[in-house]
Amino acid sequence: MQSHFSSQTLSEIFRDLYLGERTGVLELDREGKQKRIWFSRGLIHYAESYEDFEKLGRRLVQDKLLSPGALQEAESGRTSGVSLAQGLINRGLIAREPLAQAIKAIIESVVRSVFRWEGGAARFKDEEESEPVFETDVLMTFEVILQGIFNMTDFDPIGEAMHGLDNQIQLRTPAPLPVERLTLSASHGFILSRVDGSSTASEVLSVLPQHEEALALRFLFGLLVMGVLEYRPPLGEGPFRVANILRDHADRRALERMQEQTIRQAYAQMRTQNPYEVLGVTPSTGREAVEQAYEEAKGLFSRDRLLPSVRDRFRSELAVIESRLIEAFLRLTQAETVDAVKSAPIAGSRNDDADVDNLLVRVEMDKTKSKVALEESQKVANSYYIKAVKAQREGDFHNAIQYGKLAISYDPEDAKLFYLLAECQVRNPGPRWQHQAEQNFTRATELDPWNASYWISLGRFYKKRGLKLRARKQFEEALKLVPDHPEAESELATLGS
Repeated sequence: MQSHFSSQTLSEIFRDLYLGERTGVLELDREGKQKRIWFSRGLIHYAESYEDFEKLGRRLVQDKLLSPGALQEAESGRTSGVSLAQGLINRGLIAREPLAQAIKAIIESVVRSVFRWEGGAARFKDEEESEPVFETDVLMTFEVILQGIFNMTDFDPIGEAMHGLDNQIQLRTPAPLPVERLTLSASHGFILSRVDGSSTASEVLSVLPQHEEALALRFLFGLLVMGVLEYRPPLGEGPFRVANILRDHADRRALERMQEQTIRQAYAQMRTQNPYEVLGVTPSTGREAVEQAYEEAKGLFSRDRLLPSVRDRFRSELAVIESRLIEAFLRLTQAETVDAVKSAPIAGSRNDDADVDNLLVRVEMDKTKSKVALEESQKVANSYYIKAVKAQREGDFHNAIQYGKLAISYDPEDAKLFYLLAECQVRNPGPRWQHQAEQNFTRATELDPWNASYWISLGRFYKKRGLKLRARKQFEEALKLVPDHPEAESELATLGS
């Protein structure tokens, strides 16, 4: 096997050797400088390089585990570090345990360093299997590769692509290695508990503290490369390939740019167009054709058609576009406005922009016409709210939060939506989530200041954090609304004087 590699694809070479249970030496070369890693049935058991601190003999002398004279004697006639290690054991010049620790340290150093390379040439030479001096196993091999990925250069494009994918991730069954035996940090253990096929990488990472996200993303990437995790649906046939995720990301970015341009153009045009121009029809167009034009235009900007990232960034523009379409449709189909609309100027015959503005009342000013769009948005928001409540009752707070956010995107003036979101977010002890919960509790009290329960919940939030003065203020606000409120009185009593 001989090929070129980049920092982004090096992990795939390690993975393929592991899954193929290959035995031999992987030689990695960059600008004439070589590092070598030995595999036995796919498991890493030795490594060395041109660096003195990554040569076994020099390291043993440096760590005072071997004298220079003993090293010179042991190196006589030896062609590689592997044979040197075996010779040291055979001659009884060093105990097996300190030798194994030194070899492991060199392996970790070599693997970390090659992942910092931007690229190079790779060649694998098959060799006959021999008994390794260093006792290795599946977990050690995987953890060493994972350390390399943690030190990998040029990871940002991969991380960006993983964040942008809508594919869910899940544990592969059966797993290619015993995940339950890995030495995991608390955040890594949490990640494994969340990859059940119902969340994207971005959604899994969103519940972690911000300072842990970067390393957690690399951990997810390592699990994907080694086949512990898989995308659903898969990005391509066979094992995970970086090329697939980067290609899909490039396609997604191209689609995002196209959708962004379409929204910007429509938003700019519809602000000055009359109803005929908005729907692309003429005064002679029949009602059925007008309805069809409306459905087609509405479908072009439907939530299902647009990428979530585009919907989030252009939420206000889409609201205006939707209102313009609804208003144009109503004006062209309501009998009482037909004559007024037909007398309006159309493209090529405008005499005064003010006349158009008077005819097509802007959504910010036209309370009557926007009422239809508002009621439709509130209806959608309520459907998501019902789903969020159901998820909350079932203990699925992640999905409850997602449904809550969707509901708010349709109706940002409903206090109960912010209250529900806060009740779910407050369960995550992370500082970022606690801050968001406080913001949403506060927003609920602002939107509906007559609801005592909102003030009490905000007070309990502050009380739990030891902010007694703030907590007292919220409970007192609740008592102003309901003077004998038992919960507010009870909470105040626990704060003392």
